[in-house]
This record gives sequence, structure tokens and C-alpha cells, in this order.
Amino acid sequence: MIAEIDLFMSYLGTEKNSSPKTLESYGRDLEQFAQFLCGELGQEVRERYEVSASVKDEDVLIESIGPADITAFIEFSYDRGLKRSSIERRIATLKSFFSFLFNRGYISVNPALRIGYPKKESRLPKFLHLNQIDGVLDFKLKSFIDYRDRAIIEAFYSTGARVSELCSADVSDIDFTARRIKVLGKGAEERVVFLTEAAAGLIKQYLAERSRKFGSMTDPLFVNNRGGRITERGVYDIVAKRARAAGLLDHVSPHTLRHSFATELLNRGADIRAVQEMLGHKNLSTTQIYTHTTKERLRKVFEKFHPHARKKKPD
Repeated sequence: MIAEIDLFMSYLGTEKNSSPKTLESYGRDLEQFAQFLCGELGQEVRERYEVSASVKDEDVLIESIGPADITAFIEFSYDRGLKRSSIERRIATLKSFFSFLFNRGYISVNPALRIGYPKKESRLPKFLHLNQIDGVLDFKLKSFIDYRDRAIIEAFYSTGARVSELCSADVSDIDFTARRIKVLGKGAEERVVFLTEAAAGLIKQYLAERSRKFGSMTDPLFVNNRGGRITERGVYDIVAKRARAAGLLDHVSPHTLRHSFATELLNRGADIRAVQEMLGHKNLSTTQIYTHTTKERLRKVFEKFHPHARKKKPD
């Protein structure tokens, strides 16, 4: 990525004739983006935001950067307390950078193409509440695409799997009797994730529709409209499209569904170490970021467990 940044900065300075101030701000944004992806800001930061871009010889491989990595950097920027104007500038920098690389043929896919700007003063959603999940899933099943999309979204919310894990899963990895899927996580470590009855049923319906469209198939669990294995970019677009149709902010990603899965389990009293294992986290500290506890839940816990909380007022 260092070489690509140098090319872009040279383009800004010579071809675009950008001002020194513009060059300084673009260069700073791209440097911080590279540091974020590389783990130079701390490996725990990379793990916390589940960066998937590959690093070799302390440099990020440009083709390995996906939309989820860009969204993670934007979320990180919010968490650091950056102003909306600064975040908009970072987004503009990244969109210009990847557009330049794509147009010049340095990358085959533009990962920033569908990255939007924040609306109003709202921050990117880190998790969805149950009614929002239901809203995303509330679309009519008229075609193969509809069956596939609902199965994918339900599978994410049911399993808490990473997008790379579901994209690489095969039909043979599913055990419908036990309602579970074998996935290959980070470090090539296998683990088992679980399906709700609804998720298992939707996947069966999707596979039946797939057979009608493409005939008998094996290998990829989820496929694109041409029958090939679906890509992470494809899944990212599916989730974002269905979220927008439900009236949610543009920045809803597969990671949002993974986060929602963990948040709901923890808010309902699940043991954090069990959730850690289901998510495939090596460190417990990574799982702890999902402990979004609402004020309403705190109030209920207080009223349930405090010895004086439910005492009657004196006459």
C-alpha cells in the first residue's frame, strides 16, 4: 500500500496540482488508514475492529482491502471522537484514492465505491436491535435472489460468523439435523456455529430454489446470480441494499449483523466466554466490545437484584 499511496500523492501533486494543504490532509488520512490496517496503532485495535486486510513485510496488500476494512476505519474514527467534518474528509480521501487506483488499473475492484457519507450527526450503527433485524428481513420472497438474500442475512444473525467464513462455506459443511455449520476461521482454525430453526429452514428453501434455477449443485453454500461462489463484496452489497430498503443507514454491513448477534446474546445473559468461542475470538478482550448494555437493561437488573429496589414506600 505504501507504493500505491506514493503514486496517488504524486498524481495529486503533478496532475491535479493540489494545494499543499490538500496534499497534507490527504497524506495524513492515508497514513493513518495504513497504520490502522497494519496494526501499527496496536494489534488489539486491528483485532477489535476485525480488520481482514492482509499484511506482508509490514505493508498492506492493496488488493486485500475490502469494504468492511474501510467501514471499520470509519467506525474507529468515530470512536476516537473525530468531528463529522473530519470523518467526511477521510471518506472523501479514501474514495478518491481507491477510484484513482481502480481507474489506473492498479486494483481490479474498487472497495470504496459504495461507501457513503454519514447522515446528519448520526454515527455508524454498530449493532441492530431485534426489531431492526426483523425489518431488514421483512421483504417478499419472489425470486431466487430474495430467497438467497434472506437466507444469508438470517445465517449471519443466527451464527455470528464472519463474512469470509460464510462465503467460503460449502453445502457439505452444513448439518441440518444438528442445525450447525462448520466454518474455517482466522488462522485456518475450524469451529462450529449454530443455526436457529428459522435459519435452517430458510437455507433449505434457498437451496431448493437454487436447484430449480441451476440444477444439482454442490460445493459453495451461497452463490451469486450466475451460480458461482458469492464473494465478500457481493455479500456486503446484499446486506447494505436490504438495510437501506428497511430504512436504515447505509453503513450496515455483515459485521453489523455479527455484532448484533453477540450483543443480543450478552444482553440476554449468555456467558461471555461461550460467546467468545462462538465468535472465534482468541482474546476475551475482543469479545468485550460487544457488551452494549442499554440503560433500560441496567434499570431492570437493578430492580431485579437490589434488595431495596422493590420495597413498598412507607405509609
